[in-house]
Amino acid sequence: MAKSIRISFMLAVLPLLAFNGNKPATAELPKTFRDKFASIPAGVLVTAAGKMEVPGFLLSTTEVSNAEYMTFLEDLRASGRTELMESARPNTERWSEVGISIEPYANHYHGHPAFANYPVVNVSHAGASAYCQWLQERLNKEAGSGARFVVRLPDQHEWRYAANGGISDARYAWGGPFLRNSKGCALANFRPVGDENIHRDAATGKTEVLDGPDGSRGGVANVADQAMITAPVDSYFPNRYGLYNMNGNVAEMLATGDLAAGGSWRSTGHDIRNESVMPSTAPSPEIGFRVLVEVH
Repeated sequence: MAKSIRISFMLAVLPLLAFNGNKPATAELPKTFRDKFASIPAGVLVTAAGKMEVPGFLLSTTEVSNAEYMTFLEDLRASGRTELMESARPNTERWSEVGISIEPYANHYHGHPAFANYPVVNVSHAGASAYCQWLQERLNKEAGSGARFVVRLPDQHEWRYAANGGISDARYAWGGPFLRNSKGCALANFRPVGDENIHRDAATGKTEVLDGPDGSRGGVANVADQAMITAPVDSYFPNRYGLYNMNGNVAEMLATGDLAAGGSWRSTGHDIRNESVMPSTAPSPEIGFRVLVEVH
């Protein structure tokens, strides 16, 4: 009897827990979007600069994929917003930055079905923001008279707080300090380097990582992490909030417009930490994005 009463009580209070403002519920979203987002509870982000209160929000469980971004572009075309569509298109010429023969990616990455579940890259901050606005319109239209949503890119402190997964001192999204699990499997898509890549400048005393002879910087043709360049958006293990690829794969644009967080497939292990940021001033094959949803 006591067990029955306890279960009945929990069923009664679960709706209150779900909508108490500390943890926005994915149940607020239209059904077709609920499995695409994770609920991030309110809490405190602790950094070297101090503590910061972070309200609860929803965050997409994966980076925005090619398929999702192409749906956005196709909807712009169908609705006659061709000027916005053209400005938001991925800049395939940016693949030349990789420094090796990359024609298959330049020609097929953003349109071929084989890459549909890979993260969209080479898009501008304006293009990512336009995607957020488009998704906001879709969510609010499908919700009807229900909840109202604001969709945007996360701020740096929101992104890092979500990456920590509820572990205040997490170095990586999975919580531990290592890049491989006990079986030796890579936990993220990053640029492995060995002693042969490390150089110490005798004049300055600084240590640097040298590029490979093919100019790939160690990021291409090294499949120890099961990825040639980018990996599918739901690769590896999610963190405790259910978020995939917060470290490596592609660095993710932030709301500020000049930074991306988490490092990329081209970053060394040190540069894919939760606190890692890199410049994001132009479209890049290393940079994609994921979206944050405020529930009002």
